[in-house]
Amino acid sequence: MNSPSIVLTDARFLIVDKPAGWLVHPTRPDGTFTLIDWLREQYPGEFLSLVSRLDRETSGLLLVARGKEQASVLGKMQQRREIHKTYLALVHGRPPPSGIIDQPLDRLGKHQPSRIYIRQAVVPGTYPALTEFKTLATRTHPQHGEISLVEVSPKTGRLHQIRAHFDHLGHPVVNDKIYGKKDEVFINYIDKAFKKTDIIGRHCLHSSKLEFKFESGSVDAEIDLPSDMAEIWNDGRET
Repeated sequence: MNSPSIVLTDARFLIVDKPAGWLVHPTRPDGTFTLIDWLREQYPGEFLSLVSRLDRETSGLLLVARGKEQASVLGKMQQRREIHKTYLALVHGRPPPSGIIDQPLDRLGKHQPSRIYIRQAVVPGTYPALTEFKTLATRTHPQHGEISLVEVSPKTGRLHQIRAHFDHLGHPVVNDKIYGKKDEVFINYIDKAFKKTDIIGRHCLHSSKLEFKFESGSVDAEIDLPSDMAEIWNDGRET
């Protein structure tokens, strides 16, 4: 598994490139080495706070505050949606050239039976969620069929927002184990006793850009597709 890297260093914050497969912080006391553990090794004795977070399988940029004062300032900016994030995703099919998905999201199990506790879904009258997107290109992949590269800007910060919204649109993220597949795919994947005959890659979602105004200047960080997503995309042919 690749190691994280520091993309931008400032006395007040860090912008970090998190590889897919890394937890950002511990979720249980099992000794798993996480991104925050790695950061504390790089900056021993320093107060560090994750301003933005990513799912384990999602790669890319996230913001880390240095010091309690900066953690408070940047945290409030995050709440006010002043830190703008852009993602790149590979999705199944051919979405519209551009659009806004304005559909409320909530945990599916609160409204109907679901075997996957964390699964989100569009549920009328629940929590507002807004996702803006642009389809950059479409290719035909030998394994996944028709796939598209989309640029996505979430305007709200709901759990699994991009993944749930594109599933609702009928274009789930490639290799997503929760959205766009039968429940058994995810359940078998997390069942350690289950013999995994098919290796499923991580879901193809990548935090590619962070932009915000801070004090007297502007911050703009951007990185390319990671190699695993680029390999899938480059294996496709133009349509």
